[in-house]
Amino acid sequence: MKKIISALLSAVMGASLAVMPPAPAAGETSGIDSVTIFGDSIAAGYGLDTEKEYNYGQIIGDYLGCEVENYAVSGDTTFDLLNVIGNLSDEQKKFVSDSEVVIISIGGNDMMNYATKKLLAFAADEGFLNKGYTKDDIPPEPTISDLLTYMNIDGEGGLMEYAENNGVAAQLKLGSILGDISGNLCHNNQTYEGYIDNVIIPNIEEAMNGIKAINPDARIIIQSVYQPIQFSPDYMEEHFSGKNKSMAIGMIRLRFKDILEDFRAELNNIEGADVADILNEFTSLPDDAEATEQGFAYFFTDMQLPGDDRDFHPNQRGHLAIAAEVLDTIGVLHDDSGLLTKIYCNLPNPGYKIKYPLIPLDTYKKVAGNFKMGDVDFNTMVTGSDATLALMEYTIVNGNGTSMFSELQKKSADIDSDGMISGSDAQRILQYYTYLSSGGEGKLTLEEYYGLN
Repeated sequence: MKKIISALLSAVMGASLAVMPPAPAAGETSGIDSVTIFGDSIAAGYGLDTEKEYNYGQIIGDYLGCEVENYAVSGDTTFDLLNVIGNLSDEQKKFVSDSEVVIISIGGNDMMNYATKKLLAFAADEGFLNKGYTKDDIPPEPTISDLLTYMNIDGEGGLMEYAENNGVAAQLKLGSILGDISGNLCHNNQTYEGYIDNVIIPNIEEAMNGIKAINPDARIIIQSVYQPIQFSPDYMEEHFSGKNKSMAIGMIRLRFKDILEDFRAELNNIEGADVADILNEFTSLPDDAEATEQGFAYFFTDMQLPGDDRDFHPNQRGHLAIAAEVLDTIGVLHDDSGLLTKIYCNLPNPGYKIKYPLIPLDTYKKVAGNFKMGDVDFNTMVTGSDATLALMEYTIVNGNGTSMFSELQKKSADIDSDGMISGSDAQRILQYYTYLSSGGEGKLTLEEYYGLN
């Protein structure tokens, strides 16, 4: 078996992997003629390179073959959303009235602005603002963008150094601030104000009523808000390796997790709306995952970039994941050969197609369709890289490692349908790729080639 694996690996690595997918066509007709989007910077596509990147509204419009009007405004809260809906022009109202689907991305700024005000006050009092800033520079109503501007998180003299140097005292102070923030957002009782329940959700319901007054038949989809405080193991090791640093960032992450899960639960209680669960897609962990597990938001945002390039907004991968989840929620699916597939197939390097977290990967593939036996990396074709990935999976699992494949990838790589990925599966994928590369007489599918139908 070792000789077979060695020979296969050599053959695969020698095969040409530079095969490009076919040019994507426009989205197919879906029966949906128009979609309206309301919301904040996430929906507006803040931070994207508009010359070569696409926000999720554009991806959705291409997939559904429909017109999309995006009225999202960066920085907007639920109060701002009410103002936007209340001041639509006649032309804008006409578009909303004709839209089969209305998508809302809102609430994140309400929660984060609430938390930011208290965190920046704490940072000023404890002396870990960025150099050149004092308490007097902090705006009266700071945003989460202001948090990244003014707070020194992991630089010299920053929050992490404060946590490391002050030990238990720092943990107690930070824990008290975070507990106060979480309590006032999530709990509605004599002690806490229940800001989500008493302010944010009623504003969203009022916004929905405004939309329904314009278009009683509109299907309304509201997005949950993702948790941005999730980092890769390597990043954690480099930036938060000290015991107290690790405890501090873990405390922040878990409190944000509680807040955003509470917000999602409240959204699911709103009548007349469906929830596109972006929180679940970005975190990409089962609900019963261990509390110490980070989640994968770092993959869908640029939170791990240095300095001023650090950004909690979705990057192109993030907008792809949001588009797939919203489209799955809408439920009008077809085999795609358009923008959704093009973006996925042109992610920066082939590794992303296997590192792509498994929950959103299966959501993407469900929406993209075009399932092909042997197309392990979901780039719409069978190539030598698919054989390489199948072989890697076999080697890892055979060595008692953890599978790196999603369920759909396992199905694609299991050529003989015996419930496992083996060296012979990888060999069959390579042999079929060789057939295609040599002209593929008749252009048989993999199933036809091996008589599996």
